[in-house]
Amino acid sequence: MLKIEHLHILGNVYRSEFASIYRRIIEIVPDSVSEHSCSILFQSYPDEFSQAIVDQLIIAEPLSPILLFLGSASEGEARTGHPLVGCFRFYVHQWNEKYLHQLSLYWNGKPSLFTLPRTVENDEIAIFHAISACCPVNDCKNASISSHRNALIVSRFGTLGNDSAMNQFLAIFYRQQGFDADFLNWSGGSLFDGMIIADADDSPFPKILESVQRLRCDFADSRITVYINSPRINEKNDLRDAGVDEIISKPVFW
Repeated sequence: MLKIEHLHILGNVYRSEFASIYRRIIEIVPDSVSEHSCSILFQSYPDEFSQAIVDQLIIAEPLSPILLFLGSASEGEARTGHPLVGCFRFYVHQWNEKYLHQLSLYWNGKPSLFTLPRTVENDEIAIFHAISACCPVNDCKNASISSHRNALIVSRFGTLGNDSAMNQFLAIFYRQQGFDADFLNWSGGSLFDGMIIADADDSPFPKILESVQRLRCDFADSRITVYINSPRINEKNDLRDAGVDEIISKPVFW
């Protein structure tokens, strides 16, 4: 177990799927978190940690949250295994800067996702995110939102129109966040320098990668956000190398 001033970390943090998350968390740990401690478990495979271990952590610090990061080998364990209870559960492909910001808020004594009861359900988490999105106390500096207020939504990586339910949903969501969102008729180069939003749909990954490369070539000055089903570490790396600025895993939890 790693122990950093009331921050307890269990698991192999140096696995490729965990290393970047661990590094970013350590970067934001304040000098003293004694009043806002937490435990973080990195689970490489199902049943690596027992419920007894979690219960011991809860008994030791009943008001402190437990974050559980699940590696790709643990996907689906809620259906086929014995998922640990009393934890905030995250598959590694779901973790993003938004949750990191919430963790920073918690450590600084502000209202946060991680100040909610450990019994919170997914629908309650969704309600929390909906409320906190318009709450000034959180003061979230999200570069993908603050830098550009114009967004173009790619329909199925280049086909014409706005034919998918996901694209319609994205348009509604971004408009609610204050964007001037429209659908992209992708027909060549553009001087557009806002945000390009692309839903990878169920396309094979090589096709997704090729489409991203074309987007980056055609929209050199734009920020590109891609929604993709449960991306693996190597897929995220390939997408970033191809020019993607933000990767959001589906299913999406806002």
